Amino acid sequence: MKKNRPKRVIGIAANVLFYSVIFTLILFSIANMSLKKDDDIANLFGRGFVSVLTDSMAGSKKDSFTSKDLIFVKLLDDESRMNLKEGDIVTYYRLNISTIPGSPSGFITHRVIRVFDLGSEKYVQTQGDAPGALPDNPIHISEVISIYTGQLKGVGNAMKYLQTPNGFALFVIIPVAILLIVQIVLLTRNVFSISNQKNQEKLELEKQEALKALEVEKEKIRQQLLEEIKSQNNQ
Repeated sequence: MKKNRPKRVIGIAANVLFYSVIFTLILFSIANMSLKKDDDIANLFGRGFVSVLTDSMAGSKKDSFTSKDLIFVKLLDDESRMNLKEGDIVTYYRLNISTIPGSPSGFITHRVIRVFDLGSEKYVQTQGDAPGALPDNPIHISEVISIYTGQLKGVGNAMKYLQTPNGFALFVIIPVAILLIVQIVLLTRNVFSISNQKNQEKLELEKQEALKALEVEKEKIRQQLLEEIKSQNNQ
């Protein structure tokens, strides 16, 4: 029993790892299936994450972050947008993430420095926490997609690579395929092991029955011999 314990522990650990990867794959798939446009954030039930592209928020505040971090956000509806205030960190989408012509489009996550009305419309102005960062152009309140809720330090680059086709294949698809093959092999071995055990039990049972039949036959022969000897003595 003690000899089999390490194998059982390894088997349980492999199963936990396998189903954890499967669960992660399902979460990634569901989150990405929800994306309909470039300015959609991958999310589950309104909670998502955003990769940080620059160090524009690399400041000294408690909730500042860098491009090495992964930030978590909550998607906003029309009502929650109206409750935005100075100090909130929000994400919005820009076709050009810098003033340089032809710069790539992407998400900008900056801190709200001003909320104001212009006529009957509400606007917000944001700014990065990095020293020397300039205020962004004001945006309409409807352009704000999400609000910052937390961060995971040091995993931003890994998550960015994981979101690429090569990274997703290398760290999700291939491990899942390998673990699936391992599970199939283990399952096949278990099936054969159970089958062999049943065959051995069947052979043992047949052996015991054969021995019992042999003992009965021997007893019958012994009784016949005794009867013959007794018959001869009576003569």
